[in-house]
Amino acid sequence: MKIRIKVKQLVLFVLLPLALLILIPAVLQQAAAPSVQLATSATADTGTLAREMLLSKLDASSGSKRMTLIRTTIIEPGNWIQPYDFNVYIGSSSSQWSQNNNEETPLPLLPADKLRFLREYMLEGPIDGYLLTAAKQLVYEYDVLGAGDDGDAVLTEVRTRISSKSSMFRELALLQAERALNAGNWAAAGDLLKQAHSPVHDGEYEHEARSAWLGARLLFAEGKCSEALELVNNSLKSYQESRDKNYHEVNEGNDLSPQGSTEQPSSAQDSLEAATENMSEPTSEMQRQLLALQTALTATAEAGNSAPATLSGTLTYSDGTPVSRAGIFLRPESEVSHSVFYGSEPYEIVTDAQGRFSFSGVIPGYYQLFLGLSFEQIDGWTWPVQADDWIEIKPNDRLTNNIILQPLLELKSPVNSQLLTGDSVEFEWETVRNAASYSLSGTVSAEGSTFSYVIRQHITGNKISIPVTDLYNSGGFSTSSSGEGWESVEPSSLLGFADPSGRFSWSIEAYDVSGRVITRSNGYRLNEDTVGNLPFFYLQSRSLTAADQLVKAQKLEQALEAYRHDYARDPQDDHALKMLVHLMTAKASYTKDKSLEAATIPLLVKLVELRPTADSVFNLALYYYEQSDWKSYNHYYSWFLELREQKPHSYDQGINATALMHQGELDEARRQFVASLEEDGSHRFTGSYLAAELAAGQPLDDVLKLALRYPQHSPGSGTVNWAKLITQMKAERTGQPELFDRQLKQMLELYTARSGKLREWTEESGDSALKTFMKAVLEVG
Repeated sequence: MKIRIKVKQLVLFVLLPLALLILIPAVLQQAAAPSVQLATSATADTGTLAREMLLSKLDASSGSKRMTLIRTTIIEPGNWIQPYDFNVYIGSSSSQWSQNNNEETPLPLLPADKLRFLREYMLEGPIDGYLLTAAKQLVYEYDVLGAGDDGDAVLTEVRTRISSKSSMFRELALLQAERALNAGNWAAAGDLLKQAHSPVHDGEYEHEARSAWLGARLLFAEGKCSEALELVNNSLKSYQESRDKNYHEVNEGNDLSPQGSTEQPSSAQDSLEAATENMSEPTSEMQRQLLALQTALTATAEAGNSAPATLSGTLTYSDGTPVSRAGIFLRPESEVSHSVFYGSEPYEIVTDAQGRFSFSGVIPGYYQLFLGLSFEQIDGWTWPVQADDWIEIKPNDRLTNNIILQPLLELKSPVNSQLLTGDSVEFEWETVRNAASYSLSGTVSAEGSTFSYVIRQHITGNKISIPVTDLYNSGGFSTSSSGEGWESVEPSSLLGFADPSGRFSWSIEAYDVSGRVITRSNGYRLNEDTVGNLPFFYLQSRSLTAADQLVKAQKLEQALEAYRHDYARDPQDDHALKMLVHLMTAKASYTKDKSLEAATIPLLVKLVELRPTADSVFNLALYYYEQSDWKSYNHYYSWFLELREQKPHSYDQGINATALMHQGELDEARRQFVASLEEDGSHRFTGSYLAAELAAGQPLDDVLKLALRYPQHSPGSGTVNWAKLITQMKAERTGQPELFDRQLKQMLELYTARSGKLREWTEESGDSALKTFMKAVLEVG
């Protein structure tokens, strides 16, 4: 969509975690900036006058005309931009932004004005669809004032005007029940759910499912985990049956099935399993919510964590000013990979005037906090959250988590589209108080997307000189929207900083001594006071070759041959060699051509001899790691450490720890696994570490403690519960401990030796806890 820009200067950068040495397509560019109207004294005076005129018009009306005026001037405009919708959603796993396209003038009324007229409409207006909209707007206004009880009192009063058998009554009762549940008022929530219950009407299975969703959460809050899980399972089954019935009624006479089959389950249990399986890819928001709750309840039941918890805190700026009317979302691990939408999250709230928030009845597990903010609230500020910021919530926890927004870091040079032609780029930024180190990232802009690279980490000062040849070495490949097959690779991702016609930008993150982010330069800068220096520059220290021109034209096959010709003509042409390696790697990746991949390695070897970089050398180490060529791997990994000149990334350490384990160096492997896991909040190498501990003779009880200490987090990709697998192995061992120990030792020997016989064994018929564990270990990394 096209968005109008209403400010003179606007720079908008998405807050995306940067993965080391990995291309990241950004969601936004400067051109795709949201519309923001700068406040001025003139617009403020205009708003005051508009408010007075609207109030005068409303006060002069009465009866049905007055209700119609409230509806058209307050309720309907408020429905165009939902009160709980936010421009920006920020979390440690992802960020998103949205902009409403309607050009309606914002309401000139104050919150107290809205409360007055919304309450009047609810108590005196017609019982129509706008009543529910008014109710949602009203409780929002009460909530941000910290007067939620007053909002609930109005809801209770309104329900006396409505038939208890109507859908509107049920929806209002469910809204109020959810509010009571979120506030920790279990008795009130239970009474309201009873009031919302009535014989099912045609087409109301959504209400029934939502009632079950709330009811299961209430049962858990009351310590009835098994009953809560049973209610969710039954609701999923009933929901699917209702949808199937509705589908067949709509398509009566057609030989169609919503699942593509008329085969019926043979039993009630089979029916439940079939319903759950059919909804593994939910087709409605309510299905997704029920399935997410089923996942959470199942996990907590297996762990024996049947007691609810609470989490509360405040949202403020670093100067202590509270941030009110902001959305706070506490999202379980299974849900952090999809977009945030208020009204569909299990734990969501808006901050009050003091910036306070609180969640009650929380199911134990791992969570991440997300924020919902307006552009005005985030303008010039950043939340220094970082990837893998997990909150572990245990039974009966009473946690406090205060969130503090920090001012954006200011950049000094190069800025404001500076043209650079020298042999190096001198980066400089403001010094951040208490910063122990900084990380520098560069971004290459392309049509519709950007590509970001971590250039340097662990910088101890506020300036650094980077040779342009180091910038030229950045690159990789990413698919574009044009072209087919491997030639759909985006040219800008291949050329990177080596394109003299490209416009580049850069950013800085500041870290404290513990490695936590303090602040960053990337963020939302929306007016003349916060925009600061623009982080753009041009790098024109080289000219495009004919082969480069073919890349820019996305004629990649021709470019591949042109680079081959350039390199054959001049074996010292490191640019042609680098681009040849990039293109061959991209083509091999898309075509799955192993011979082409193998043919790339001798060229990569020549490239690192000609122009050694940490990236290229590590890629060689990875290749020989996959080949189990440990002599070559060790050579290139040692070289990589020399070139990196700083401690390796957690992923690098995890790979090296695994390589050491396969070479029989268990003690050093175990040490490096710990170093990797302590730095990496996702704990992606936990399985390999546990295997190394078992191979070293550690008992299952001790290994279980390690599994609990380093739980793996893989949002959206099926996280492995290593503690559960170890617990199952312990149970299996009790039957025949000597046989189990002997087989475990054999399988671990096959694993550490990287023998193909282990995978063959895991694929044999028959299941066991040991086989399940070894299957999972083979997929680590």
